[in-house]
Amino acid sequence: METHLNTPKVTIITVVYNAVATIEDTILSVINQTYSNIEYIIVDGGSTDGTLKVINMYLERITRFISEPDKGIADGFNKGIAMATGDWIGMINADDWYALDAVEIMMNNGSAIDDVRCGNIMLIGKNGFEREKKSKVGWLNFGMYIMHPTCFIRKEVYQKTGKYDISLKIAMDFDMFLRIKYNGFEIAYIDATVAYMRMDGVSNDTVKMHHEELAVMRRHLKGLNYFNSWLFNYLNRLRWKYFYKDPLRTQLN
Repeated sequence: METHLNTPKVTIITVVYNAVATIEDTILSVINQTYSNIEYIIVDGGSTDGTLKVINMYLERITRFISEPDKGIADGFNKGIAMATGDWIGMINADDWYALDAVEIMMNNGSAIDDVRCGNIMLIGKNGFEREKKSKVGWLNFGMYIMHPTCFIRKEVYQKTGKYDISLKIAMDFDMFLRIKYNGFEIAYIDATVAYMRMDGVSNDTVKMHHEELAVMRRHLKGLNYFNSWLFNYLNRLRWKYFYKDPLRTQLN
């Protein structure tokens, strides 16, 4: 267990594009963290809706900020990582926000051998319904069962595994985590709710998500591992299409 006296530098990266309604919640959740040794980087993709005006209100609390056209979320991730100087890197995008003690929890738990730490996320539906999802490290072959906004990754992991794949628009994190797993890095699970996510972002396009996940599986998995993951993904798509009524997307009475 790492002690409270151990306060490694943590870089938080926010990638944003035209999120004027939500970016302030994200920023406030970072700059008000109970953990003190934080570097905050915002990478904007060239917003035109007032997002920049909100960001400018907090520039004194933001370490680095750039705004320029990019090639999508993965490109923004890569730009942020290239600027990061922290020992650990976390990513929290517009539409998502941290619990106020998120960084403290993730830095003060786990062990010295951890390369990645991940926790639980609370999903928030437009109807007000909430559901907690736990990161399931052992399920990683079957899809992105690690909650990316809850993750903190040592910078040297990125240095060894390379950049996020900009050809992927949703499953770039699944691809990255399979690369992390099969490069032998230690992924630890911390049972705590450290982030919140509104269920109306790009990652909620479930059809596109499943197709991209299959492409990533073909890239990294072989033989029986690939067949089992393909079958699980196929059955899961059938469940979503015909049987599952998601309470996060259902109008409450």
